[in-house]
Amino acid sequence: EFKLGARGLRSICETIMLDAMFEMKSNEGGTLEITVDYADNKLERIDLKVLKAV
Repeated sequence: EFKLGARGLRSICETIMLDAMFEMKSNEGGTLEITVDYADNKLERIDLKVLKAV
């Protein structure tokens, strides 16, 4: 649908995981479960149409 390249996909992944990367303690390890609701909530912050390849 969006025909994204690597940079576009990276942008989406960073948007979804950015807060968690800073909130999780790096020395404790652990897991992050990304649900559809979590991803949808984070993706509301960006305009996905901007990422569409021309």
